[in-house]
Amino acid sequence: MEGIAMTLTSEQITIIEQNPLKNALDQSRAKLRNFDPSDDSWRSGVAELLDAISLSLASDLLPAPDGKNCLDLELLSIRRRFIKGSFELVNFQALVESVVTNLSDIHIWEAVLDLIDALNPSPPSPSNFAPTFRGTPIESRPHRVPDSDDSGASDGSHESDDSKWRDNVREELFHQIKKCTFRKVGGFWDKFFESESWRQEQNAMLERILTAHDGTKWTNFPTDPDEEPVWDWLCSLEKEFLKDAPNMFHTTSIASQVKKRKGQMNLFLRKPTAKATDAFLYKHVLVVGVQKEAYDKSMMQTNLLRLARHVRGVFADQPTRRFVHAFSLYASKMELWVFDRSGPYSSGIFDIHDEPDKFARALVGYTTMDDDALGLGTVIERQDGQRYITLEDASGKEMRLRLDKAMNRRRAIVSRGTTCYETQHGHIAKFQWALDQPPLELEQLKLAETMGVEGVVRVVAHRRFTSIAEMREGLQFPKAHKFRLPNMHDSPCSPRTPDSSSGSKKPPSADQESNLGNECNDDPSNGRVKPGLDTPGEKLWENKIFSCLVISPAGREISDFRSIKELLECERDAIRAHRSLYLKGKILHRDISPHNIIITRPATADGFKGMLIDLDMACTRGSDQDVASQAVGTLPFMAVEVLLKKNHTYRHDVESFFYVLLRMCGCEAWDPVKGLAVEGEKQRKKSRFRMWQVGTLRDIAELKQGQMGAPNTLNNLMKEFPKALDVVKPLCEELREIIFPPHGKNQNYGTPWSNPDDLYDPVITAFDEAISML
Repeated sequence: MEGIAMTLTSEQITIIEQNPLKNALDQSRAKLRNFDPSDDSWRSGVAELLDAISLSLASDLLPAPDGKNCLDLELLSIRRRFIKGSFELVNFQALVESVVTNLSDIHIWEAVLDLIDALNPSPPSPSNFAPTFRGTPIESRPHRVPDSDDSGASDGSHESDDSKWRDNVREELFHQIKKCTFRKVGGFWDKFFESESWRQEQNAMLERILTAHDGTKWTNFPTDPDEEPVWDWLCSLEKEFLKDAPNMFHTTSIASQVKKRKGQMNLFLRKPTAKATDAFLYKHVLVVGVQKEAYDKSMMQTNLLRLARHVRGVFADQPTRRFVHAFSLYASKMELWVFDRSGPYSSGIFDIHDEPDKFARALVGYTTMDDDALGLGTVIERQDGQRYITLEDASGKEMRLRLDKAMNRRRAIVSRGTTCYETQHGHIAKFQWALDQPPLELEQLKLAETMGVEGVVRVVAHRRFTSIAEMREGLQFPKAHKFRLPNMHDSPCSPRTPDSSSGSKKPPSADQESNLGNECNDDPSNGRVKPGLDTPGEKLWENKIFSCLVISPAGREISDFRSIKELLECERDAIRAHRSLYLKGKILHRDISPHNIIITRPATADGFKGMLIDLDMACTRGSDQDVASQAVGTLPFMAVEVLLKKNHTYRHDVESFFYVLLRMCGCEAWDPVKGLAVEGEKQRKKSRFRMWQVGTLRDIAELKQGQMGAPNTLNNLMKEFPKALDVVKPLCEELREIIFPPHGKNQNYGTPWSNPDDLYDPVITAFDEAISML
């Protein structure tokens, strides 16, 4: 309920009055006195505030807005996702202000209920967008990636932490686009801004706006092109010549703050909203733009990353969007961009005074584009305030499903963009951009079902929408743009995330972990090497297919385990599923990670309490992929020999299951909502588990060899378990002995078993025995 305060019932008011907060929030009130939602170093303070509220007695008694849980569970769930980076600080501004300004308990609890209602998905309201995780607010001050020459300038710890976080985001984005960015693409103007195909009213706007150019320059363009005067000039053009256009310009930047922080003006195009006071969220953004007073050719990389940061937010809140238009305007130099899931490409830079027709076509085009031209597409149908998708079921018949609940998303641009929704029948609808490389996941799942595989999700329906090749049809791409060497660690598959070096207590979430089979697709180690850009006739970019796959049954990711027994039962049954997939289906999964293992209800999952999902990286035994030496998987959970680019076997996937178990016990078990860590226990700030995704592939392989090579080194990892997980340590030690058998004076990291069951049986038995002891 954006912009509308939650109204309390008389029952809620009674509970609040009978259980006052008193001084429970005093510490948070003092700590958050100077709260700044654009400064990410305040996240720990907000997390402590959520803790304090969830521990209050009223929180145990007040029902959540959905009526299913109490507020304390909802708050802990939000805190957990907040720590993992799912929400921005601006989401919590109203709550913080109610506490800091010492409002009444009634007002504070109203703010709490508003927060829960906004952040926890609910039935969607009418819109052309798919369910969007309620939306991420765009900062009211220029929250920017620092310039390379001032990124270190700070006058306090908050600025320093904030700068470090921005540098990490910049590095993450650079790794995604560094080999797939193209400038001055042929056919760009004809494809996106061809005025000859425009409607009569669009061409009329074009003619009118060109009257503001005197043949040499744009009249009234500021002689001193500071951000604020240029913004005012753009607004005057919009008011005089584009007032009937359906899309409007918007800025989140405040002039005094732009001047103070030497930042660019953040510009966007959006649909007009009913209320001017509504928060401006990334889900509202149609076009992204940045504007600055001066053009510096050497700053191209930094400037593009500024755009990319906002595009990343748009894709996160509009996950079914096909592409995003963007532009930069530095003094009178302009460049138009399109970002899709295979990278950004541009019109090339031009001077708006020298080529006024291009500038005018850009303004008219952006302000009049319909949903299809903006990349919004029509894959989601809207009816009576609900959203639906039409697909083909397993028999080829048309099936229409309602999308009820947005479940997960990836914060990335160049990626599969995997996004899942729960449907009204309890199925999971998975939207993604899969590499156009056989066999596709749909084919693998159908094969698994045909072969009688157990413990793997089944296909309910599917639909193919489009592909990168289709969207880029008619464009002529030059060689990829060569960036200057960045001032950052440039190890090919060790992406930096906000959590990877910030000292955060939580490890990166599934959204932030890099999947080498897709996210890090430029690294030769993943077996999906882009052809050399200097080789004539070969592809310059990866083609990806946008589709929706509906699978069943639904489940919770293993990281959401609610007890030690549930964790062990889920992993054991997922290993059983892996055995069935390999022996019956003759399919090797190759991407065992927490987000590919789900906790299921035996009644709806053929007796399995854990199942495998996501066969995107799977290969058929005996295929070319099976015998190729390549590193495929999710980086922290990859086996030693896979990291060393040796042939991937079933034994390496079992090793990955072991790493998942260790990570669940050493990291996810600290989640306060699980209640496993007792008062006084503290999680290690610089976790050893974080090193599983830092450095080169060989670095990580050698690290894991050291950690798995002897009992005492494994014990060092297990020291990071909460005490409640001590009961799992004997299982971990036994698994180590089984999976890494002795090989002379060392451990065997290969596959010495001639019969796969010689590995599967003792591993599953070890889990059974550990579960029986709980």
